[in-house]
Amino acid sequence: MTQLAIRQSGGANIISIPKTILKTLGLKVGSTLNLSIEDSRIVLTPAIKEPTLDELLAGSPRENFRLTDEDREWLAEAPAGKELI
Repeated sequence: MTQLAIRQSGGANIISIPKTILKTLGLKVGSTLNLSIEDSRIVLTPAIKEPTLDELLAGSPRENFRLTDEDREWLAEAPAGKELI
């Protein structure tokens, strides 16, 4: 177990997380943590950011975004059920 001291910097109370802990958790300066209290314990959990659609598609080859004839045919079809409700 690692012991940490609470220090004051300006108006904030801070702790320093050792580099080995950051590396183990895949964290870096600027990473975001969620803080909670569970059974009188302070719990820090890495915040999981949901990627945006743009971020998900950023590495995709541009040719994958071209509409095929099958895509155009599907887009031209009228609704078959209650899709518009």
